[in-house]
Amino acid sequence: MSDVRDTTGGLRWHWRAFWRRHQWRGTSRRIADWLHGTRPACRQLLLIGGSAGWMMSGPWLQRFERIVLVDIDPHAERLFRFNHGRALRAAGTGLQFVQADGLANLEALLAEHPRASVFFDNVLGQHLYRVRELERAERELEQLAGRLAGRDWGSVHDLFSGPVDPRTVPPAPELAFDALRDAQGLLAAGLRDTPLHLRLLAQVGGAGDWMDHLTSGVFPVGTPSRLIAWPFQPTYAHWLQAGWVRGA
Repeated sequence: MSDVRDTTGGLRWHWRAFWRRHQWRGTSRRIADWLHGTRPACRQLLLIGGSAGWMMSGPWLQRFERIVLVDIDPHAERLFRFNHGRALRAAGTGLQFVQADGLANLEALLAEHPRASVFFDNVLGQHLYRVRELERAERELEQLAGRLAGRDWGSVHDLFSGPVDPRTVPPAPELAFDALRDAQGLLAAGLRDTPLHLRLLAQVGGAGDWMDHLTSGVFPVGTPSRLIAWPFQPTYAHWLQAGWVRGA
């Protein structure tokens, strides 16, 4: 997964992820717990924006016979194999790397891999930084489910991110919430909109202005998801959203 300030990966991002992987262990475990509860319908996986898979689950990847890793970062394949190569070899899972912008080439990739489940690994939350137009980014993110209609797909992506004050983190914070996309928007812990945002920020000591990554409308209405805290660094945190959409 990559931070919004390192949208194409690169060695700076990988160096940061390598050194912080132990600090992110709790978030990685919560992502793995969610992934293990998904039921991908296909034995092939089209992994969009997987980078080096720093926070992905090896046992989950082993479910697939073949993985096509699509990332614009030229370092992604070597480092993905560094992190997951042993697990993939043990399961006999094949790995193919395609260096490309997965979102810009999505239709071609879907046509080339018609029987693959699709997973977006923290790339959708960066779409605003790719196109640099708020209205366009929000429109394209909301149209994504239509482009994937009938496909089996999922995503983990940034929902919100911003500065934190470690002194205000509660003694026993809630770092994961079950959520649902209904006709009125995103619902979690009986809350939505501003009350929900305040509840999420309070768990990580949110302070100051937070960024809305425009992803709350990515999943179709009726899709359950998991909201997962990612304490990125002592003074900055993310809330991630993870969801899976079953194909027709």
